[in-house]
Amino acid sequence: MLMKKSAAVLAAATVAGAALVLTPTTATAGTSGGTGALNCSHAWWNLDHDDKDPKEIKRSNVNIRSGPHAASGCGVVGTLNPGDQVYYHCYTTTQNEGTWTHLRKDGTSVNGWVKDTLLPDGGSRFEC
Repeated sequence: MLMKKSAAVLAAATVAGAALVLTPTTATAGTSGGTGALNCSHAWWNLDHDDKDPKEIKRSNVNIRSGPHAASGCGVVGTLNPGDQVYYHCYTTTQNEGTWTHLRKDGTSVNGWVKDTLLPDGGSRFEC
């Protein structure tokens, strides 16, 4: 899975001479009010279709956020703790914060974004 995500990041870049030029998408470069803050809204789809195989959270106090950007103030909409079950939907790659998976907490309507380094198996295998 890490190779797929690395390939997706590499595919989004082009090499011009010796410089690596990244081309950000609207979701990773969106601004609000001209302040340079990243946009907390991001399109997602349930591409993982893993409804019969939820993932079990191993870490404590994992924040589920409204968008895939912790540093930009995307609000916390829920918290995960050891034993909680989640269903992955898809992942996205941000400019500065790596990959994030959109998921739903089992038995609730709570859904949002979690940084992949905090998730079992490194998060979803399917790009949003």
